[in-house]
Amino acid sequence: MRADGRTLLLPAWRHGRVGRAKQPAALPRGLPGAHRRGPLHLRDGSSNVGGCARDRARRCGGHATTVGGHRLRLGGELLSDNDSVTLTINGREVAAEPGRLLIDVAEELGVFVPRFCYHPGMKPVAVCRMCLVQIEGQRKLQPACSTPVADGMVVNTQEAGAVDAQEGMLEFLLINHPLDCPICDRGGECPLQDQTYKHGPGSSRYVEPKRTYEKALEISDLVVLDRERCVLCWRCVRFSDEIAGDAFIQLVDRGPGTQILTFNDEPFDSYFSGNTIQICPVGALTSKPYRFVARPWDLKSAPSVCSYCSVGCPITNESRDEKLVRCQALPNENVNDFWICDKGRFGYHYVDSDERLTAPLERGANDEFQDVSWDHALERVAAKLRDGARVGVIAGGHLTTEDAWAIGKLAKNVIGTRDVDSRVADAGAPYADVMISGLSPAAGSSATINDLATARTIVWMGPDPKEALPVLYLKLRGAVLDHNAKLIVVSPRRLSLDGFATHVVRSEAGGEARAVDELMSSPAADDIGDPMVICWGPSSPGRDDAGVVAALGRLGAARDAKVLMCPPHSGSQGLLDMGVHPSLDAGHETAAEPGRDTRAILQAAADGRLDVLLLFGADVIADFPDADLAGRALGGGAHVVTVELFPTETATRSDVLLPSAAFAEREGTFTNLERRIQKLEPLLEAPGVAREPWRICVALARLLGDDWGWHSFVDVWNDIRSNVRTHTEVDIDALSARGPTPAPQYESGYEKDPSHSGGVVAGPGGQYPKGYRSGTPFQTGQNWPLSWELRGFEARQRPGIVAGTPNGARPSPSGSTTSTGSAAPDGESADGFVLYAGRMIYDEGTMISKSTALRHIARRPFVELNEEDAKELELSEGDEAVVRANGTEARLEVRLADIARGAVFIPYDQKGFRANTLTSAPRVTLARDL
Repeated sequence: MRADGRTLLLPAWRHGRVGRAKQPAALPRGLPGAHRRGPLHLRDGSSNVGGCARDRARRCGGHATTVGGHRLRLGGELLSDNDSVTLTINGREVAAEPGRLLIDVAEELGVFVPRFCYHPGMKPVAVCRMCLVQIEGQRKLQPACSTPVADGMVVNTQEAGAVDAQEGMLEFLLINHPLDCPICDRGGECPLQDQTYKHGPGSSRYVEPKRTYEKALEISDLVVLDRERCVLCWRCVRFSDEIAGDAFIQLVDRGPGTQILTFNDEPFDSYFSGNTIQICPVGALTSKPYRFVARPWDLKSAPSVCSYCSVGCPITNESRDEKLVRCQALPNENVNDFWICDKGRFGYHYVDSDERLTAPLERGANDEFQDVSWDHALERVAAKLRDGARVGVIAGGHLTTEDAWAIGKLAKNVIGTRDVDSRVADAGAPYADVMISGLSPAAGSSATINDLATARTIVWMGPDPKEALPVLYLKLRGAVLDHNAKLIVVSPRRLSLDGFATHVVRSEAGGEARAVDELMSSPAADDIGDPMVICWGPSSPGRDDAGVVAALGRLGAARDAKVLMCPPHSGSQGLLDMGVHPSLDAGHETAAEPGRDTRAILQAAADGRLDVLLLFGADVIADFPDADLAGRALGGGAHVVTVELFPTETATRSDVLLPSAAFAEREGTFTNLERRIQKLEPLLEAPGVAREPWRICVALARLLGDDWGWHSFVDVWNDIRSNVRTHTEVDIDALSARGPTPAPQYESGYEKDPSHSGGVVAGPGGQYPKGYRSGTPFQTGQNWPLSWELRGFEARQRPGIVAGTPNGARPSPSGSTTSTGSAAPDGESADGFVLYAGRMIYDEGTMISKSTALRHIARRPFVELNEEDAKELELSEGDEAVVRANGTEARLEVRLADIARGAVFIPYDQKGFRANTLTSAPRVTLARDL
């Protein structure tokens, strides 16, 4: 501290710069960065000081050595002289693919070039000027982040001019930086801290007052902005514009007054805002829920998978003092690139909720629940299951693959019932019809998420992906804007995709199947080409999904298309794979004697035709489209046993209530919508004596006389591999291995192998789905089965991930909107309006309502209808309408929308209202609330 009260940055012991004689081999404990792992090492023994370079090397190719006249890129693929360039970096020769950025190639060689603005998931802009390097023959220093490699290039990152430039840029950045590391949430994991220690000048010559702004500006419910810390790297602005398409956050003013702010001071109302926190290289953008909670060296972490939707984004769970305090995205170019949605990032608080069930409960004689032991509770349940009891089993969509296998085995092999289903919110969804229609060799996807980037045509027929499958929305956006795919959206209402779709086919109410059949004769026909990916998912009770799948099957057969099936939940596909379905057995075998589906099971329970109803994570009153039937089923006389996290309304109407472990408390796997199996690692202890559902099934089976001999996750998978033909070669060790590897390379002209419907096969260097050529290991997780005909479809990816709008372009205004089918009925017909219902990203579902950061964001309930229909009913925007169906009515806010005449849309689980009180009827009536 100076006598005049001003501060100076004191010299620091740093790696490789000023004060070289004093510097220690590692930072002393207590200094920011001291806790971090040391440098990684490449196969040739060189140091990878960049930390993430090894990951990007495997993902993008990179460091190469010579093998048999060819260069071997890190990851195993051979490069010939024709598809590589040779350059020299700091005296070391390296081979790289043409067009690769110098900053990536250098990092893979173990040479870390400092940077702030560069991020591998976005286009380079070279604004921070930290990565300037000397290139032989160039008069000026060049930015490594925007300079592609060239043959014969000679690069020196340690040349005196480059070193001086790095020091100078850091000195400029620190002129106005507040240096408030002790109270900054980024402290200890801050790139500015790290690079100042290694590349900075060591002391400051600046003694003038620093520029100041208002501190801790809350720009949304989740994000806090500190403009004083900002180094104007543009990462947040570029992400919002290029990747998310939500340009809420921008650079404003000019020159020294340039700052980051939201547009017109509006809230940063993006579904992906949390990504700007993770990619911010300083503490300018911080998480409101994580604010002042922990330092990185206080945290324990474990890799996992998001437990919400079926995209299956890899995440890392982080805890302090046995509390889950943060979730962050793990990069995986095959699934999520670098991004996750805010629901997956901030919706974790339910894990530590005080409302969690911690012990088995049994309803006593006074109709009150009382704590009982596991032995007592399980014996009571087993007693009810014995002696030929009529049993129905319903599983919820957030269970793991291991739970699914255990539930199916208990129901079908031990209890002896075929009345088992896992379709609750998506009740009746014709997943098996996807296989029957020929769209896929199994009840699941035949396409991968990355097939979207190589498809010429994408047909979307499903829910609004931005609400239901947010990261898949980013992939679709990138496929259109970066890879020039033609997107055709078929929907009776406007979706988030419409803004950049090539063609929007606005089907009539209930006429989606007809719209699909008419595609080839519509204006969209000229843009339909191969390869084609059809994206389908059950979207609403108002849609004829069976007819839609049949129509999509006809379209797919005509175009030799693949399907990307989009079920709603993290465990939906794994439940199908394990046969928790009335007409499918494990491995997608068609059942000889189909059982009842969810609706029929509940109807049987309501009619008194079931003795026991087992519910595994299934809140039927909240999630099943007919809340009245669900309520009657629980009161129909069956002995109801519920395995749950919370005392939901369904759980509190049960006879026995068994506590379940949450996703962060267990080892397991989820299978995502492209049928990629990914591993969850445990981080926390389950509260009380809560158990994984598969362990509950093991105990019940033992009491019923069938000892499976399972004691661990590995035991479950050994049984799965022995009995499920599609999973016989899944490698559990490979599932546990983390770290990106190159994407699978498709063999051009590969023909379907009739001897396999799928599975994975081990090969040199990693796991390969059947139907892939060997030579490139699979990234985290495994796809299966992928043995379908590719017919010359070459899907080799470009190096790296380039996401965003090409050349800053906006969606083309030339995209067409087409209406199909006959005119919809005028106003309110005698039969009312066709009802469509769907999920919004934020609602009052069980997990979100227990997550403190998100539970208040749910919207006020509303009904969307066509403007012409509204005029005939004398309704205006913002009015209240009375919506009636089956003797139930609700008063909802009117929103005028681009929706087919004769149709209305109502979201599920918004504040104080459950749409499933109305969705039991295919049509509703509307009237003005007088």
